[in-house]
Amino acid sequence: MAIRQVQEHYNTYEDWQKTKHDDQSRIELVDGEIYMLASPSSRHQAISREIFGQLYMFLQGKICKLFAGPIDVRLDKDTVVVPDIIVVCDPKKITRDGIEGAPDLIVEILSPSTSRRDRITKFSLYRRTGVPEYWIVDPVENTLTVHQLDRNKYTTDAFESSHTATVAALPGFELDLSTIFDEEDTTPQEA
Repeated sequence: MAIRQVQEHYNTYEDWQKTKHDDQSRIELVDGEIYMLASPSSRHQAISREIFGQLYMFLQGKICKLFAGPIDVRLDKDTVVVPDIIVVCDPKKITRDGIEGAPDLIVEILSPSTSRRDRITKFSLYRRTGVPEYWIVDPVENTLTVHQLDRNKYTTDAFESSHTATVAALPGFELDLSTIFDEEDTTPQEA
């Protein structure tokens, strides 16, 4: 869940650092707006674990490094995001405090409160800041949408739970989606 704070002014990176230090929450700063992030659901965590596990096995012994949120990714002067999963192949981008610059792969797992922001705001942000590959995982529809940067625009492929997805940012890697979505959704349904 992402809740936008009521703001009187444009927030800078320094404002974000102070807010983060004071609150100790997962906080994003996107183009001067601060967003408080709620804890992910158990379904969200299960999907994240499965994707992370497959990436981890593939990346062992390779130069690219894998991170699971929460980790801060500073994309530009006043923009810091906390993606669910990140792959970084340039060791110079990895700092003690997080990631500086565009990772090679960002994975966001949708929740009802972040779906619109992940599909629109972050899509535009990641394209603008040069993220080569952006995945959106939809746990309700059991789909993966892969956006690959090509001449400053994203091309898009969609995969269903029975498919295997390839990753341009990681040649040779294939994500088995049948294991990602195989757990039953135990979220209570509204009447």
